[in-house]
Amino acid sequence: MIGNPIPWGSGGWVILEEGDLNPRTLQLDVRHYLVARPSGDTVEGTFTLEQAKAYILAHERKGLQKE
Repeated sequence: MIGNPIPWGSGGWVILEEGDLNPRTLQLDVRHYLVARPSGDTVEGTFTLEQAKAYILAHERKGLQKE
């Protein structure tokens, strides 16, 4: 199940929670995070929250270096 989207960076990237609904608490138990590009396509693989943030920042820096 996908949980809350977390906008990250300055270019339209989003970090998505993915996990399972806990029947006792009715809350999402987050297993890992997904990264969605500004186009809406998801990046292959799963990440910790810190890895997802670092991935996005690294790709934004690469984009800035090309200009």
